[in-house]
Amino acid sequence: MSFEDKLAALNEWHFFKEFTYSKNTFCPQPSQQVELADAIIWIGDLLVIYQVKEREQQSKTTAEDERRWFEKKVLGRATRQVRDTLAYLRNAGTIEVKNHRSHVLRLDFNSIRQVHKVVVYLPSAALPADCSRLKHHRSQTAGVIHLMNATGYLGVVRTLLTPAEVVDYLAFREHAISQYESQIAAVPEEALVGQYLGGAPNIAPSAQFTEHVRLLDHRAEEWDMSGIISKFPDKAGLQSETQYYPIVRELALLKRGELREFKSRFQLALSNARANTFARPYRMAIPRTGCGFVFVPLTNETIPVRTKGLQNFTFAHKYEMKLSKCVGVSIADDVEGYFGAEWLYLEFPWEHHPAMEAALKENNPFRPIREAELPSYAFKRPI
Repeated sequence: MSFEDKLAALNEWHFFKEFTYSKNTFCPQPSQQVELADAIIWIGDLLVIYQVKEREQQSKTTAEDERRWFEKKVLGRATRQVRDTLAYLRNAGTIEVKNHRSHVLRLDFNSIRQVHKVVVYLPSAALPADCSRLKHHRSQTAGVIHLMNATGYLGVVRTLLTPAEVVDYLAFREHAISQYESQIAAVPEEALVGQYLGGAPNIAPSAQFTEHVRLLDHRAEEWDMSGIISKFPDKAGLQSETQYYPIVRELALLKRGELREFKSRFQLALSNARANTFARPYRMAIPRTGCGFVFVPLTNETIPVRTKGLQNFTFAHKYEMKLSKCVGVSIADDVEGYFGAEWLYLEFPWEHHPAMEAALKENNPFRPIREAELPSYAFKRPI
């Protein structure tokens, strides 16, 4: 397996097959076929463009040989390919791309709000240290292009784990490059990751931040929802193969603190359903993404009207919170040894709705909602 294929498999594992694209070509003109970047991560209005370079094994090499390879292949060709990909996307507007589930979707570059450009390279051990310390290349047309060696990128995704956090880290990293360009080459990638974990974007980079990575306590059992996400493609009754994509997308946009709140409410709804106990729906809203979530526990008596009830609760939560999009799930103890979950995704602009306004005033079905600042990361001891 080539390094490019390994990177694609790594991205697929961490970013899900639905949002991972590689080996994409398209035709800007009938007689012209061009290749996009080696890999693309596309989640909603977020786009990450990857270019990959691998140094072939050399029987004999020198530090200067490796410097020439780095300057030609990484700083030269790879960054040029990133610029070319951006130019193709800007000029084409909308293109068709195939993800790792072999689903073809239309990528409209005009809808992308945030783009990150990353060159990941696998060097020889003889690469000079001043080359491997470079964190970026600045382009007049593409802006900051991140440079990461394979070990550094692997450390990033294995530490941050969620798609939202990896993308957020790239934004943090670009900010650090812009603020501390002359100092950032002196610290390892692990130190930048630690600085991100510590929530210190406006402090000069320091090797001391590696301690945050060493002491990070993932507590994945509190927030990991990959088991639920992985079952979506197998759900029966989907009107199309990609009908569930918006739901998985909103989950992929959540950081672990937000996922912890999601999982907590999901499990509360499940516990009530299994106990056949009536409970008001649980809910939450994420201002950062503009999406709400509502969790409806079902009793045996309410299972026959679950679809209508889910529609009403999801719309009501979306309306009361003045959101543009909302995910609803009803949970029932109706599958032997497991449970049944029915999902709903709503997305449309908020508008005043007199009937819903009156219904919420007369008989609001929800618990009061409160604002809370969620802790991002837990550590094994105070730092």
